[in-house]
Amino acid sequence: MRVGISGYVGNRLTGIGRVLICTLQELAKQNPDSTYIIFRNFDFLDYDLLRTFPNVEIVDVPYTKESGFKNILWHQWTFQKLLKQYKCDVAYIPNFTLLLWKVTPTLVTIHDLIEFNVPDKFSKLRMFYRKYVCDPLMAKRSDHILTVSKSSYSDIVKYLGVNPSKITLTLNATDKRFFRKYPREEVDSVLSSYGLRYKEYLLFVGTIDYPGKNIKTVVDAFLNLRSRGQLGGKKLVVVGKDGYNSDVIYDVVNRSQFRADVVFTGYLRDGDLPKFYAGASIMLYLSLFEGFGLPVLEAMSCGTPIVCPNTSCFPEIVEELDVTVPPTDVSAVEQKILMILNDKEYYDDLSAKCYDKSLKYSWEDSAKVYQQTFEKYSSQK
Repeated sequence: MRVGISGYVGNRLTGIGRVLICTLQELAKQNPDSTYIIFRNFDFLDYDLLRTFPNVEIVDVPYTKESGFKNILWHQWTFQKLLKQYKCDVAYIPNFTLLLWKVTPTLVTIHDLIEFNVPDKFSKLRMFYRKYVCDPLMAKRSDHILTVSKSSYSDIVKYLGVNPSKITLTLNATDKRFFRKYPREEVDSVLSSYGLRYKEYLLFVGTIDYPGKNIKTVVDAFLNLRSRGQLGGKKLVVVGKDGYNSDVIYDVVNRSQFRADVVFTGYLRDGDLPKFYAGASIMLYLSLFEGFGLPVLEAMSCGTPIVCPNTSCFPEIVEELDVTVPPTDVSAVEQKILMILNDKEYYDDLSAKCYDKSLKYSWEDSAKVYQQTFEKYSSQK
């Protein structure tokens, strides 16, 4: 079986690219008789680590991911042409795109339907495109849909009217080679190069936007606690790129007398990110809506306690752990932070439980589901 995969996911490694790489590593390992062909924009180099697998082919295409319009051209023309040229039995698209036609059975992943849940997440034009054009057409034209949580599964049925038999649940996981517990000296060697100290900061990882990732609530809670002297000298470290309305966040920080205690790192080297998780006192992730919320699981895999929303997918991930709050309730966030930090026995117990909970998520299991679905639809060509 020859699987053609759209690797057109950006020019920097983010959550979707990381999920795709981890999935392909397991697929290639488990299925030596299948060939996986990644068609990528030439400036996204992170797939190169997959060259160690003889059944993975990487095809560079002279595209760079600069705009939504290029995304449309890629999937309507270039990707379809390549699928025919490389005689692919089934196609896989790992992220949302406009899908008007296809040359072979096509599977897609819909990670979330944020446009139905956070109406101010993007510009009005982009929200209209996602809500009334892109996602409905992708759901209709694709042969099968993969999704990453029960929450997203329910939304796809509810908002896009998709028959549940057309949807398969494939849970995300973390790469245990990187997202794991680390000896303190390994963590210290990375943090010191950024001027940070072990367990002396709270952490947010994600796009700096407003209102989507809801980092404003994170910042407000931190600044309130800092102003009352309840965090000692702890800082807030923000890892991620600027997104929609990021100026709102910078304005809040810059108006505070504690602005020097909020550290924006931008992107990190991928090998440094797990150490940032491992070195944090708490990971704060209060996104208004997510399909899966991978940073929460990444932090848990490093043994770091988390505070996350009691909405969308998050209760599925953390289950019975007492770490959820209403995502816009600043006071509730402050109370949860203090509850975790001010009781060492509770902190250590929660850290251990977060780590143990993360172990139930496995790329090995997810890859088996992907392969079964690919094989089912390749036989229908």
